[in-house]
Order: sequence, then structure tokens, then C-alpha cells
Amino acid sequence: MTCSDSQVHIPQHTPSWIRLALAAVCVAALAGVLAVGRLRPDAESLAGRPTGTRRNAACRECHPAVGDEWQRSFHSKSWSDPNVQAAFEHFGHDRKCESCHAPQSVFQTGLTNEVALRNEERESGVDCLSCHELADGRVAARRTLPDAPCRPLATPELAGSQACAPCHVAIYDDWQQSAYARSGKTCQSCHQPAVAQRAGGASHLYPGGHDDAWVRSGAEMSCRQQGAELIVQVRNHATGHNYPGERHNRVLLVQVIQRQTDGTITLAQQAVIKDITPFRGESSADRIRPGEVFQAVFPVVDPPVAAEVQLLYKRFPWHRDEEALTVHRQLLELQ
Repeated sequence: MTCSDSQVHIPQHTPSWIRLALAAVCVAALAGVLAVGRLRPDAESLAGRPTGTRRNAACRECHPAVGDEWQRSFHSKSWSDPNVQAAFEHFGHDRKCESCHAPQSVFQTGLTNEVALRNEERESGVDCLSCHELADGRVAARRTLPDAPCRPLATPELAGSQACAPCHVAIYDDWQQSAYARSGKTCQSCHQPAVAQRAGGASHLYPGGHDDAWVRSGAEMSCRQQGAELIVQVRNHATGHNYPGERHNRVLLVQVIQRQTDGTITLAQQAVIKDITPFRGESSADRIRPGEVFQAVFPVVDPPVAAEVQLLYKRFPWHRDEEALTVHRQLLELQ
């Protein structure tokens, strides 16, 4: 109820002190409504706003927990990370490369189209609006809330792998050919698990190639000696796309070092599974498909003593071997 004359009838002979009291109540109620409105983000700043007023930070005013998760994810650093900037230099600032690191909304450019590099707020990387903003200024969400400032609209595509495809083209293609796709397991099933404390909500940490535990969990390594040969196998047993997933910068290799009892190195060899590849020039042959095995064979040096076998993962190709993540390591006594 408001305090307009058409809705509130005050008898003509009501004492003046009562009239003043009622007026004070109406003024207080109006002030309260205005105060609450100021606590919420301005709807015009979130939906239907003019070009040049992009405000990703406004999302965090209503979604602080999700914003904190995103801030800890590599999505938030996808443009500003020094290694990313170095990669831009390496690839000659190709706009097709840069566009995935600070994209316009994928729903605005189209889920089946290449993403476009935005002109505003590039330092926020792959942010809320990159994935959620719709063409009409509303935001894609799990449910429709017409009275919320950003006017969320239930958008089923948001929970599907197609929403990831504009940036993760090769990974999406790998996934389409996997058993994960055939069983209905999407990108979000693994990379955006449900958060128990947030009803219906999903994590925005996006664990992946920058998470050590995540990388280690995706593949397994086994070693065995067969006569004068040391056989090393790496199996992609728990990844819904080729391993490793990134197209350009990732390097994956098996390293074998054989030593005598006094520590003298008698053999030091590497077998590269994936090396750096030019933009959009990568073949699936240089990565391990889901469920498949990469095998490398190394000679056993006489006299055989011991071998150290490591699966090494480099997030960027200029990282030295000692900077690589040791995904798996095994020590073998050779015969």
C-alpha cells in the first residue's frame, strides 16, 4: 500500500496530530524503499545499458560468493597473467588468439561462431558477462527472475558444453567424439560441480590445466622392463577430451634418466607427447584421446641399475624442465 489519497482515506474531522503522524509514517516508508533500492545494483547498469558502460563488477554486488570463486579461477586472469601476455607476444598478438582471453559475450556473438575481442574491461578476462550476457542485455541463468536487477532468463544452453565451445573449440571437438558426450556428461559436469551451500548453484572455480591435482588426476602412467627395453605407457583414463586439453602452449613429455650406483647418468632421453603447436594448426594425433594409451620405448643401458621415469607437463613452452609439473614419477630397479 502507498500513501496516495486514492488509496488511503483520512476522515475529514481527524485531528491534525493524527494527520501529521500518518504523514510521517508515509515519509519513513518511502525513505526505506529508496534506501533498499540504493543497496541493489542499478538495473540500467546491468541490463539494456548503453555501449561503454560495461560493469562486470556489478554482478558481485548480488553474487559475492560466486564472484570470489571466479576471482580465484584462471578465467579472471586469462588476460592479465604475465605468461598469457608473453604468449600474445609469441603468437604476434593474433586477435583470434586474444579474443578468447577477453571475449565479448558468447551469447551475443553466437555459440556456433568465433568469439570477438571486446574493447572494454579486458583486464577482467573471461568474466561474468562473457558467459552470461544475452543479446538483449538480460543475463543467461538457470531460472527466470524478471524483477531482479539483471533480469535473469532461464537459458538451458548455459549448462551445456556448447556454451564452452566458442573459446574451447578443439576441446569441444574432442569431447564430441568421446564416451563422455555419448553418455550426456558435459564440460560443466566436471569443471563446474554443484556447490552444496548454494542451492542449484555451480562452482565457478573451473579447475583445469592450471590446477596441479586436476592435471595429475587426468592420466595414469605405468612402466615395465622387457628385456633390453624400458616401456612407458601413459593412459588418458579420466579426461573427457584429449590429454592435455589446451591447444597451443601445453607441452607433455616422458623423461627417463638411468643412473649407476654412484649417481653417474648413463642415459637421459625424452619422448614428447605434445609440443607447442601453431595457432589453429594442432592435430589430435599429438595428444592422447580419451581411453587411449601413448607408449614410448627406451633402451636399457648395460650394466642396468636404476631408472627414474617422469611425466612432465609444461603450461607454457618456455618453461624449463625443472619448472614443469611432475605429473607422475616412478623409480625402477633394472635387471
